[in-house]
Parts: sequence; C-alpha cells; structure tokens
Amino acid sequence: MLWFNNLFNIYLLGNDAGNMTNKKLAKMKNNIAFQNQFALKVLDGEHRYYIEGLPESCSQRVVLQSLLWYGSVVFFEKDGSLIALPGVPTGQAFNVYGDPAEAWVFSAVGQYNQPVKLYLPGSDENAFLKNTIAGKAGNDYKGVYVRENDLCYPFIRHVIWYAEAVADSMRTLDVCRQNIKQPYIITAEESIVNSVKEFFKQRDINQDYIISSGVFPADKIALLPFETNADNLDNATELIDWYENKWRELCGFENNGQIDKKGENLISTEVDVNNEYTWISVDKSMDTIQRGLDNVNKLFGTNMQVKKYEQEVTENDDIRRDDTDDSDTVSE
Repeated sequence: MLWFNNLFNIYLLGNDAGNMTNKKLAKMKNNIAFQNQFALKVLDGEHRYYIEGLPESCSQRVVLQSLLWYGSVVFFEKDGSLIALPGVPTGQAFNVYGDPAEAWVFSAVGQYNQPVKLYLPGSDENAFLKNTIAGKAGNDYKGVYVRENDLCYPFIRHVIWYAEAVADSMRTLDVCRQNIKQPYIITAEESIVNSVKEFFKQRDINQDYIISSGVFPADKIALLPFETNADNLDNATELIDWYENKWRELCGFENNGQIDKKGENLISTEVDVNNEYTWISVDKSMDTIQRGLDNVNKLFGTNMQVKKYEQEVTENDDIRRDDTDDSDTVSE
C-alpha cells in the first residue's frame, strides 16, 4: 500500500506546502481526490459479500482481498489446518477445461511462496480431466482454486476506473467552484508578482475583507475576466451521482437512497425492481465463488457459504416496512 506514503507526505508538508508551485499543488490535490475515492471503493469492493463458516485458521480479510485484487483465492491444507492465500496458476498445468492443477501460493509480506497442487473439479469422476499440458496430475493435491468470476478478472480494475472517474469529476467540480469564486486571470509586472500572490492568499481563505497597506501600486496589476457558467456545478454534481449509482449497481448495493424527490412517489414494487437489478452483478460472482467453495467443503469437510452483506439489512428494512402505518403507503 505504497500510496499511503504519498498521502501521509502531503500532510507532513505542513507550511512547506505554501512553497509548492501551482502545478505541483494541483497534482497533489488530484492525488488526494483519487486516494480518497480509491480507499472508499476498495472497502465497497471487499464488502460485496462475505464467507460464512470460514475456519478460524483462515482470515476473512485475506480471502476477500485476494478475491478483489487477484480474482481468485487458494484454500489449501498446511500443518493440519486449512489456510487461504492468493495464488497464481503455474506454467502449463491446465486441463481441457482450463482448470489449473498447480498454483504458486504467496503471503502478504513474502514469507511464504510455494507451489500447491490443486484439485481438478470432476477428476474423481473422470480421470481424463487429470490430463494437463504439463502431464497427468496425481491425487496428492493439497488445495482448491476458487475463482471470483469465471474469467478471474480482478474487480480491483473496476475500483480503479470508478475511483478515477469520480475523483476527476469531483476535482472538476472543485475547479468550477474556484472559477466562479475568482472568474478572472491576474496579470502583474514581474517585480511585484510575489507581493500580489501574498495579497490574494487572503482571498483563498475566505477572509471577509482585505485592507491594502500599499505594498504594491494597484495600477500595476490587471484582471482579465473570463466567462463562467454556474450550470457547470450542477452538471458536475449530476455526473458524480451517475458514476456513484453505476458503481453501486456494479457492487450489488441498493440504490434507493439515491432516488431524487421525483422518485419518492414510486410504489414499492417499482422501487424493488431497481434493487433486484443491482443484485445481478454480485450474484454472478457469488455463484462462481460458491462452486469453488463447494469443492473445498467436499474435500476438507467444511461448510462455507458465500453471503451478501446487504442481505441482513434488506430483511430488517422489510420488517420496518411492514410495521409502517397505512398512511405512509402510496396508492397506485
């Protein structure tokens, strides 16, 4: 997580931040905006679901992070108990279905990096499935390869894309706000540039009024106005909301909280249609994960199930909805 260092360095600059050039300061603000969105969306991505019945020897955090960052996770037996770590299929050890017979499994800080032989689904029913490009796999497997999706496409790529889109839109909104606050370009003679900068810093901190002590002659500066449009603020805000709604749909989170005033009169069945749509993406991943967990359960005697984090919240909301007064119900 090297980006943490960049974030901390920003705040460690302290008063030195005032000595940064405008270009460096703008880049720093862009980095902060992305880092904030990235952190929020990583947490969203990790908490689309959780694994119920996970053995104590396995870390829920590591399992969810491995699925998020690598699109897969390997459950394997180590020293008499079940361990779960990220793993990458090795070489050409794939059978006709594209299932890996071996993976390099590694830990977060590198103290473990070993090949693990994997169970090939269906090979106990048909030995043909043990044939790989690298040779015939044996029965001495120790682990199971669990996909997050059929392509093992890392969801972290979606996190990065939406974090960049939202961060860029929010910075655009911030720049629009600044332009409306100061809709002009300042020109000044070279000899008084620094004095002018110090003078206008008082505007940046929203000082009520500014009294000039005659540090520089006013006739040596000029303001070149440029057109600003307050509608840009609304457009940027709507774009941010659109990205956030699409992100929540992708994560399988309910979007009812994003409905505007015009949506308040929707009947409950119309609102529920939107919620059902948001589940589609995460359901696909959960189906794939559960198929892998079923193999782990069969081989290691566990009883793991993948569950939605939002499921309990939805059930509680249904209970509260049933308890509401009839006067709160909108008729068709």
